[in-house]
Amino acid sequence: MVSFIIPILNGERDIARCLSSIRHQKVPVETYEVLILDNGSTDQTQRIVHDLGFDCQVVPNVHVSALRNRGVSQAQGNYVAFVDADVELTPDWLQNGLTVFEDTSVVASGCFPSVPPKATWVQRAWDAHQRPGALASTPWPVPWLPSMNLIVRRNDFLAVSGFNERLVTAEDVDLCYRLRQRGTILCNPAMQAIHWGEARDLRTFWRKEAWRGIGNLRGVLSHGLRWDEFPSLGYPLYVLGGTLFFVLGSIADVQRGQCTLALISLVLLLLPALFLALKTARLAKRPVLIPPLFLLYLVYGFARAYAIVKP
Repeated sequence: MVSFIIPILNGERDIARCLSSIRHQKVPVETYEVLILDNGSTDQTQRIVHDLGFDCQVVPNVHVSALRNRGVSQAQGNYVAFVDADVELTPDWLQNGLTVFEDTSVVASGCFPSVPPKATWVQRAWDAHQRPGALASTPWPVPWLPSMNLIVRRNDFLAVSGFNERLVTAEDVDLCYRLRQRGTILCNPAMQAIHWGEARDLRTFWRKEAWRGIGNLRGVLSHGLRWDEFPSLGYPLYVLGGTLFFVLGSIADVQRGQCTLALISLVLLLLPALFLALKTARLAKRPVLIPPLFLLYLVYGFARAYAIVKP
């Protein structure tokens, strides 16, 4: 049996689509269960869930990691499928996801969901960043995967004590780093899904990345510093240093009646975003994405830097 674990808070817009996609999986209904953990929704979420014939357990005032852990504690399945309420699964998602577990060294399988069909330029550009292997046809090992679209062996999940409930964000990264000590995590392109909650505009993108950045440093304290995690920490720190250099350089230039230091510091501040945009566009084979990716990487860097210094 597989246990679907769905945390939710005020998800009236997407939950029907998510539950319908689970109900239409190409597997017998008796082979899975659905556990929905509501964080205290104040909209019509709970009514929609009940109208669709599902149970909903209300667990208010806890982080999403605690909701997922609560679900696993009640789960009956040998596998737990973590799916967010704003994710829609393809009908063969579960069937394809379970095939890789024939290899007993695999502890988790999933992938980054794609963006909605009528995606905005922000969604299309960031999709190229999140899914660099979108053209691949076979699974490959990865350091981590998002918990919005992930299947984990329940025994391995319990062996690493599940999600760290102290983490507000980046709890999935932390979980996967600990799971990797027990086996392989596979990015499985056959587990196709759509993330309807992906940021549609720059303002939402900023807000989400600033929020996600809260968990970066706390995650390091939980699982230790890893080289493959360094970019998400190093880049924001670089942005902080570059911004300080630009401000001090601009002050010095004003006093000296020139703009040399300000110009040098500005170029150094922008270079990483340009390099990342060129690299991602090349991997995606879509050079047209260079300008929007450049802008998004800049916003990402400043949002994550803001998360580090904000009170």
